[in-house]
Amino acid sequence: MTAALTSLVLLCAAAAQNPQTPPQPEGTAKISGIVTRQDTNLPLANVTVRAVRWEGGFGQQIPAKRTGPDGRFVLEGLRAGEYGLRFAAELFVGLEFGQKRPQEAARRIDLKDGQHFDKADISLPPTTAIEGRLVDEFGDPVPGVIVQVAQVQFLAGKRRLMPAGSGSLAPRPTDDLGQFRIFNLPPGDYYVMALSGPFAGPDDPSGFAVTYFPGTRVPTEAKPVHLDIGQDVTGLAFQLTPAPMSVVSGVVTDENDKPIAGASLLLLPTSGGDVRSILMGRLGTGPDGAFTFRNVAPGTYVIQAFGRPVGGGALSQASFAAVPLSIEPGADISDLRVKIPPPASARGRIVFEGDAPLPSRVMVSPRAVNFASAPVGGGPPNNVTNPDWTFEVSNMSGLRVVYVNVGSPQWMLKKVTRDGRDITDEPVDFRNGDVNGLEITLTSRGPALTGTVTDDRGPVADSTVILFATDPTRWVFPSRFFGQGRPSPQGNFRIQGLPPGEYYAVALPVVQGADWQDPENLNELLGVATRVSLSEGRTSAVSLKVVRR
Repeated sequence: MTAALTSLVLLCAAAAQNPQTPPQPEGTAKISGIVTRQDTNLPLANVTVRAVRWEGGFGQQIPAKRTGPDGRFVLEGLRAGEYGLRFAAELFVGLEFGQKRPQEAARRIDLKDGQHFDKADISLPPTTAIEGRLVDEFGDPVPGVIVQVAQVQFLAGKRRLMPAGSGSLAPRPTDDLGQFRIFNLPPGDYYVMALSGPFAGPDDPSGFAVTYFPGTRVPTEAKPVHLDIGQDVTGLAFQLTPAPMSVVSGVVTDENDKPIAGASLLLLPTSGGDVRSILMGRLGTGPDGAFTFRNVAPGTYVIQAFGRPVGGGALSQASFAAVPLSIEPGADISDLRVKIPPPASARGRIVFEGDAPLPSRVMVSPRAVNFASAPVGGGPPNNVTNPDWTFEVSNMSGLRVVYVNVGSPQWMLKKVTRDGRDITDEPVDFRNGDVNGLEITLTSRGPALTGTVTDDRGPVADSTVILFATDPTRWVFPSRFFGQGRPSPQGNFRIQGLPPGEYYAVALPVVQGADWQDPENLNELLGVATRVSLSEGRTSAVSLKVVRR
């Protein structure tokens, strides 16, 4: 697997929030601060500082700046608005403003005209490394084996092993002594895996199954390697697992059984019918639509096939098919037919309930409910919202729940109907073709929750407030019944965009990604959560004490 594969955009995360860079008028506000080393508190020079101005879920990038010899930076000529900052430096962990570690909730700066926010300070931790050695079943070193590190993330409703970064973290082969070193790692827990077969390259002949430290081919039996700030872990050694290999070959065709030349294929291992470890083998079909995956270990997989992208664009603009596979030890699969049907579309209209000014942008982007029936990679699908508020989203596949990104915080999704039936939280099946007649209702009369976060010393800004439904059946992906917000420096917060109902509210000092949405973690919070009721058109209030566990 190459670094390019690990950088494929996951569709479940492609909520159309990619920063854009149109020309911006000059403003009168500015942001400044100092960047230091987390281990010594000394200033860090030459740190790249990138700012994004956020408005209604859409971002506009600001030209990057670098810190001077004293670690200081200034961003000037900024318009009023909400800003996020990202800091990056070689051999240091990149962070967003408000973070102390990656995946913690970042803090945005609410900037007024003429304001100078001069407290955008941050400390970057130095990176670390993992060193080790691979041996075969006889204890001999194994050179030329690709080694990859991954981290567990709660993504799209499940815990998944996600490859960690690119560049210096990209998969790399062991040397002649079977040794490997992966550096520039942020602090955290990592799973080390030795890749093989199509996951290491199209012609990898190693004869080993993908093996996870401390020497298992079963991802759930893998053991994490823990890295603290500035700490290297050395002397890691484990034995690769030999396995009988199979060949999977076939042809990709269109709906008329005509071979598709230049189609793209991904081979992904599955567990329980879903992709739980994001490993990809990739091939392209020949002029006759033929393909061959070699050296595939026994197990269950899915082949994801993409036709030629429309206009030569991203995979999200290509027709798609998914075929599950079960490979027995040493048994080849030949003459596999992967038929790509015509791309499906979702069509409908958007209606509004409320008196607020209509939003400038509304983007409909149905989200896949798993990574087996819908594409793992490729970016957001093509979508068009017309001036009359009709919409069309093309290249739909698999089972998806309708998601809407609205360019105004005053508007939120109320319901989705089809033929008069409410399907707001139900998957829409695109496997049999187009889905027409969708009606998306947005409302400006949604509920809101305001409040304060404190501890024994007073207001707490360095925290995250999370909201989740009291009904555990709502703890699924994708769900509208999760929300979060960051308090202001005065400890005040406001959360909106959730449906009316009963919720639990908790203020936590650290929230990493979507891990808090894991039902196991939510159950642990029930004893410290505060129950709140959200009603349509009303603003509720609550006072929370930050929970330090």
